[in-house]
Amino acid sequence: MVTINIDGNSFQVDKNQNVLEAAKQCGIEIPSLCDIDTFTDECALCDVEIAGKGIVKACKVKPTDGMVVTTSSQLLSNNRKCNLERILQRANTNCSVPPCQIACPANVDIQSYLYFIANNEHLKAIEVIKKTLPMPLSIGRVCPAFCEAKCQRNLVDEPLAIRQLKRYAADIDLEKLNSYTPIKKDDKGKRIAIVGAGPGGLSCGYFLSNEGYNVTVYEAMPQAGGWLRYGIPEYRLPKDILDKEIDIMCRNGMSIETNKKLGENFTLSSLSEEFDAVCLAIGASQASEMKYTGSDLAGCYLGVDFLKDQTLDKQYTIGKKVAVIGGGNTAIDCARSALRLGADTTLIYRRTRDEMPAETYEIEEAEHEGVKFHFLTNPAENIADDNGHVCQIKLEKMALGEPDASGRCSPQATGEYFVEDFDTVIAAVSQKTDTSFIANEDIELSFSRWNTINVDETTMHSGVKNIFAIGDFRRGPATAIEAIADGRKAAKGIDEFFGGTMEKLYTESFRSRNVERSHLIQPEHIEKLKRVMARIATGDNAKQTEDMLNHALAKVLRAKMPELTLAQRHLSFNEVETGLSQQAAIDEANRCLSCGCDEGNDCKLRHYATDYKVDRKLFINRAVPLAN
Repeated sequence: MVTINIDGNSFQVDKNQNVLEAAKQCGIEIPSLCDIDTFTDECALCDVEIAGKGIVKACKVKPTDGMVVTTSSQLLSNNRKCNLERILQRANTNCSVPPCQIACPANVDIQSYLYFIANNEHLKAIEVIKKTLPMPLSIGRVCPAFCEAKCQRNLVDEPLAIRQLKRYAADIDLEKLNSYTPIKKDDKGKRIAIVGAGPGGLSCGYFLSNEGYNVTVYEAMPQAGGWLRYGIPEYRLPKDILDKEIDIMCRNGMSIETNKKLGENFTLSSLSEEFDAVCLAIGASQASEMKYTGSDLAGCYLGVDFLKDQTLDKQYTIGKKVAVIGGGNTAIDCARSALRLGADTTLIYRRTRDEMPAETYEIEEAEHEGVKFHFLTNPAENIADDNGHVCQIKLEKMALGEPDASGRCSPQATGEYFVEDFDTVIAAVSQKTDTSFIANEDIELSFSRWNTINVDETTMHSGVKNIFAIGDFRRGPATAIEAIADGRKAAKGIDEFFGGTMEKLYTESFRSRNVERSHLIQPEHIEKLKRVMARIATGDNAKQTEDMLNHALAKVLRAKMPELTLAQRHLSFNEVETGLSQQAAIDEANRCLSCGCDEGNDCKLRHYATDYKVDRKLFINRAVPLAN
């Protein structure tokens, strides 16, 4: 053993090791790619300064008694940055983040977990997922799957069933006696209050409790879950699944107190004083009214309230013929729910089908189940019967004008009307956050003109005291996956607020090699492949030959999620999607083209390039964006 000095501290180390290994044993990490075959001879990141020797590679020199080593300085940082830029310029260096991950608000390492599913390693898959997405059971059922829209497989045949594969891994994990729970860090001695037990608030609390914080989540409603419970119907997300997921999230100590409303049971000022940090995850659970003549008649409801009632007391009664006004996911959920309650249901939307903000597969499911559609139509007046109950709607035909601020063509009135019989009207046009709690507060938060809170988009800090804010409260009505992404950012921001060491996400892409090669993928290839497979498929008869062909194509084309039949869905709120089989999931995961770096979010080169602030524009300015 010899005694050396590293960065001002003395250590006894084995003289037979090199300085890189010795430093690591002493708890000092020197940047290095020396252990990666393709970089062994030209890494140069492990350069250190040794008194009397100057700058040398730590992996090439052995420690001697009295050696003085400096591992960090401005000169070394500059050298490492230059070396990283040199390495990234190599033609065969792959440090790209796949398009699916870039599209995911939570930056889930999709390529890595698909690899593990393809190899039937569900536990490793769920560990990867939960690093950034702690609610895969729920999100695997309801996510709009932004990732699939950018999947490179789109250019071949169909995108991977990424959402369904996430659900598959989570369902398998749930079946185990001990579902995956990360190891909790030592108690930080800090108390965190989170207002709102929706996906954002729960996720923020999950990550903070894992880091050793004492987390209390306050929820105004009778049960936790937020929009996942009170806005997503049972046929899409069974509430017993949601309950189990929340229980798993609380295993590291997060506690939830329900029926506790901000502004009534406590104030923001009191929380800010009592707790070390506060995160506002209030959500947009208040319906926006659609005001037109007769919109307040008996039999007229707001979409948000109607969906909440389905989970709560079921006091809202609907008639035989229901009109749902709107084109978003909430409107679709209302329409499909009304259908299950036995109503003849029509969805009325002022633009065309192409402009509907609802997810395409949700629109298709509604149509498949029997929901009718009136496009380019807008309600002008609800007409009452003798009892003051809505019985008809006067509807105006619309025409599309120039694009508005949303990028969609603006609907224009035509002055042409028609009347149709409806005994129930559900207006599901928008939602907003209840900010009444701030009325009597001394705390002055900064709000935008849309009545959303202004925060630092990296840390989610409001700029006021110890208050953070996330989700719909800062974005306006958005998706659960976006709220979860905010939840992790806020957890990291709160942890940094107290000088913590929560794991950093490395999601910058420093190469676009695979994206640039997307033009080499020709859509007609799959059609040629089908024809070739059809010619070589064999069997004793025509049916056997067709079965063999379909079996082979199933390993190439997107897996179809098994679903309840239309007859099974009738008058039933049972979950429609029944889940992929093991073999189907493995085959589907194997369709992944592995567009990004093989190391996923664990890519050391990407970590170093991020930490040493390499300018990503040097390497991706020629990237070809994927089509929308």
